[in-house]
Amino acid sequence: MSNWMRLIVAVVVGAHGVGHILFLVPLLGIADWGQTTRSWLLGDGWLAKGMGSLIWLAALVGFTAVAIGLYRLTDWWRTVALVAAAVSTVGLLLFWTNPASPPVISALLFNLLLFAALLIFNWPPVAQPTG
Repeated sequence: MSNWMRLIVAVVVGAHGVGHILFLVPLLGIADWGQTTRSWLLGDGWLAKGMGSLIWLAALVGFTAVAIGLYRLTDWWRTVALVAAAVSTVGLLLFWTNPASPPVISALLFNLLLFAALLIFNWPPVAQPTG
């Protein structure tokens, strides 16, 4: 993958990570951006706020680390990407409402595309050392 393509993919992945602020900020009561603060499993009390905050913060930090790791071609970025996508998906499913909001649907689709790219299509290809 070219340096430009790697930079573009890293920026997109990083933006996805930062996008988890849309779920974190309302849960913390800082602003109401239309995302639910109630979990169908955890309710809407301290357990939902605590677990949800940890999940959204872990996804935000995880995807930000993935963006850096991908751009720098580290050995660990793929593993962290899978973990971050799994954490994000668990959070999205825990706080799922019917009908789901567009940010929830797009975040879930992004996570599923990431799983498919890494696990099924092995994209982007693992960089091979030269020499």
